[in-house]
Amino acid sequence: MKVGVTGAAGFVGQHVTQALHDAGHSVRALVRRAPESDLPGVDDVRIMPSLSADTDTVALAEDLDGLDVVVHLAARVHIMQGGAEAAFMDTNVGGSIALIQASASAGVPRFIFMSSVKAVGERSRDTPLSAPSAPAPEDAYGRSKLAAEQALHKIAHAQNVALAILRPTFVYGWPAVGNLGTVIRALSKGIPLPLSAIDNRRDMIYVGNLASAVVAAINTEKLADTPYFLSDDDAVSTPVFFRRVGAAFAKPARLFYVPVWMLRVLGRLSGKSGMIERLTESLEVESSPFRRDAGWQPAYNMDQGLAALAAAYRKHIGDGD
Repeated sequence: MKVGVTGAAGFVGQHVTQALHDAGHSVRALVRRAPESDLPGVDDVRIMPSLSADTDTVALAEDLDGLDVVVHLAARVHIMQGGAEAAFMDTNVGGSIALIQASASAGVPRFIFMSSVKAVGERSRDTPLSAPSAPAPEDAYGRSKLAAEQALHKIAHAQNVALAILRPTFVYGWPAVGNLGTVIRALSKGIPLPLSAIDNRRDMIYVGNLASAVVAAINTEKLADTPYFLSDDDAVSTPVFFRRVGAAFAKPARLFYVPVWMLRVLGRLSGKSGMIERLTESLEVESSPFRRDAGWQPAYNMDQGLAALAAAYRKHIGDGD
């Protein structure tokens, strides 16, 4: 099939385009600017308009002509100091609406939307999040993803477009972006971390597994209308994850005991309550519906994914010393 991928030059996008190519699909990268180097697995590059509520859908439809599937990965993910809510809504909701409308106009029959677990919430407590879970997004990004899901669902039904919505948990892999890069640098320097008291369970997904899930979604004739959660199905506590990262990098994690209640107090005092909550709360999801409907199984377990990350890190960065 001919597959168009927005965000093809990004962290997840480059893994997805390579996985699609390896699966025998023809890949068209849909990007806002010409890439500085060749994108893995890409056969064709189209420079498309920036996605927002004001995007010219007629011009956008020309970039989608001849495609069998559009995979929408591009999104605003960074928090802005001012006007954050409006900016997220404009790009992640308005831009997604413009893209599916252009897809329908171009005659593209299928649309895969990369949402996020954040569309539902940041914690699961005693019950894994699942399709029936009441959404409770906690930031502008999560709210925009939920609003986009709802808008796309209505348009897909009206335009007879087959829509699949994927909600991955925390994605790890190369390049190590965001908090994971901070973790790796701290472990590489042998910095002691006050995390050993944390007793939680968090689902995550290796980027290679996420890419293979996108391929499985494309290869599956029909998926359910309800969004699918994606994970490695190997929930671990925060201390265990840090120890596994340390083992992959041959830099044993140096964790010491500080009560969780004290970590939360320190988080409030330092203005980092959100980060502390993510480290201490549980976030599990029910990913079996996608495995069943798409016939998908993760190709990598967590240790294999972290080993691949460490190998790529050493190749590009060094050993971290």
